[in-house]
Amino acid sequence: MSSLPSAPERAGQPRQRLDRMLVLLSGVGGTAAVAVLALTAALGATIYGIPVVIALTLGVAQAGAILLAVFAPRYGMALSVIAVAGFAVASTPDGANPWPVPVTALIAQAVVILFATLRSDWRTGLVGWGAGVAAGIVVALIVVNRSDSGVTPGAATADLIVFASITGIVLVAAVLVTQWQAVRRQLQREQQVSASELARREIAEERTRIARELHDVVAHGMSAIQVQASSARYRIPSLSEEAAAEFDDLAATARGAMGEMRRLLGVLRSEDTVVETAPQPGVTDVPGLVERARRAGAVVTLDDRVSPAETATLDPALSLTVYRIVQESLSNVARHATGAGTLVLLATADGALDVEVRNEASTGRPASAPAPDTGGHGIRGMRERTALLGGSLDAGRTDDGGFAVRASFPLRPPKGAA
Repeated sequence: MSSLPSAPERAGQPRQRLDRMLVLLSGVGGTAAVAVLALTAALGATIYGIPVVIALTLGVAQAGAILLAVFAPRYGMALSVIAVAGFAVASTPDGANPWPVPVTALIAQAVVILFATLRSDWRTGLVGWGAGVAAGIVVALIVVNRSDSGVTPGAATADLIVFASITGIVLVAAVLVTQWQAVRRQLQREQQVSASELARREIAEERTRIARELHDVVAHGMSAIQVQASSARYRIPSLSEEAAAEFDDLAATARGAMGEMRRLLGVLRSEDTVVETAPQPGVTDVPGLVERARRAGAVVTLDDRVSPAETATLDPALSLTVYRIVQESLSNVARHATGAGTLVLLATADGALDVEVRNEASTGRPASAPAPDTGGHGIRGMRERTALLGGSLDAGRTDDGGFAVRASFPLRPPKGAA
């Protein structure tokens, strides 16, 4: 059984994911900002004829827009659009470099759109893409109409198409990534809620089942007390009236206790619980339990070294606990080590009854150990049942990668035995 994260752990998971994303984007953004700054300043001053101071200023603006998009996406987007427009206006493209929007500005704008969309949402990225395209169109018109420009309308149109296409593709990719992440987070939340609800339901069902078993065990003894006390005046003719009245009071007390127990059990039982009228299972039912596991596809071997005479003298509560331990252990094997070979061993030695359920390493998917002490269910429930009978239980991995549950109970004569 897999352990579930606590409420503080679940609350901290989104924060951890956000911190990891910030670290990743900061590292990538810092590298991209340095590269854009160097290329923008160098190419702007040498190829596009921009004065060095202005080229450095625009390079710093584009690099800063990349870093700002990680922490303040909207401001980073606005600064990037301003830098793209400023670079196009300050440059003097000629026939050899006819694009009004340089490649470095295109790359910087695409990176800013990517980071802003990942950190914010698709609306921010779409607004930034639209603003960038609009700024590119305005700048292209200005540059084409300048007398000292070597840019033709065809070159400007091609530049705008490339600029809009590349940044648009980046925007779509970023939106797809954010949507995939949102769907994945939602699925994880739903899985956590489902697992929590299942665990709570299993705990409630386990407690109700224990309550019913406790009722059956105690009710048997109380019924015997009530019957013996009620019939005492008829079985013992020489019984005095005072003693007979004491026995009658004892019988009435037993009947009242049984009634209170039944009412308490009714409160614990859920509305959809089916009343169990069949006898409680025990050691004699373990072979049938193993056979059912085999029919379900498990590879289970039963080594029953307890003689029929010893089985007949077992305390009913002990016999039931042995059955429940084997049942829970086989269920854990089916869930966590599907297809693994399993041995169920029952033996008596030195006045104790030993139970062992050991499985090999899973041959299908990797085996996962059941949660040892979480949730009040599973191994913890087996350990509590064992402790109530004065026994001990140990559960853990084996050297070959499998898992073993071992329990030992002191043998005591059944109630009522001479």
